[in-house]
Amino acid sequence: MTRIARLSLIALSVAFAWLVAGCSAGATAIATGSTSSSISSTTTVAVSTTRVVSGGVVPAADPWVLAEEYHLISPDGVYFGPVGSGGEPLLFEPITGYGDFSGVDRFDVDTYETTRLLVRCVNDQGFAVTLDRDGGIGYASVPAEQNQLADAVYYACKAGLRLESPGPMSMAQLKEAYAYMVALAGCLEDQGYSVSDPPSLDSFIDSQGYWNPYSDLSVPLSDWVPLNRVCPQNPVGGFGAWSPGDPILPMP
Repeated sequence: MTRIARLSLIALSVAFAWLVAGCSAGATAIATGSTSSSISSTTTVAVSTTRVVSGGVVPAADPWVLAEEYHLISPDGVYFGPVGSGGEPLLFEPITGYGDFSGVDRFDVDTYETTRLLVRCVNDQGFAVTLDRDGGIGYASVPAEQNQLADAVYYACKAGLRLESPGPMSMAQLKEAYAYMVALAGCLEDQGYSVSDPPSLDSFIDSQGYWNPYSDLSVPLSDWVPLNRVCPQNPVGGFGAWSPGDPILPMP
């Protein structure tokens, strides 16, 4: 079964991969240069004979506009989000009521909280996605033929949280991120793993935060989830709730 790209941070990059846009394994790439396909403007959309979303879920008036807003178009103009039975983009207007993070710096957002909110939102629309032990969203209980529709609901739920777009970290944020990564290395060592020496703070800053002690760690698959739960790659509560010198809290 497909799984939405996990929300837990795997590595730091220019702006932190705080909330990765999910894309189902069955998604179809569509060039946006073609004529835009319209999705029915009614409040009921049938994607297969076995699953219908209705009620408060509103189909996109213009799916291509939402595709841009939901960041589902690649730099070379190819749409890679969920599609309907005819191959057209399948997107819904934002589903609200599960939290509002507008005005909150993405750096300070608790990714574990947002994942829980997303699972609840998607569940409420009738899809049995789960909160996995590794901090991701699992699709194992969603029939394969419903994955595209479930993904469309996921993106609508994500948009409804009004998360700010990630941006380059400030100097203060880079220093705090570095402190967390160093503390994370200590957490891994406490679990019996040997990690490489951290780069200098200056090197970390020059690379815009591109260092994570997990990146060169060899961990058996059976130990990966338990280790990530004990030593989470994002601070529990978000950086807004963590300060240098604080302990690494296990994943809730």
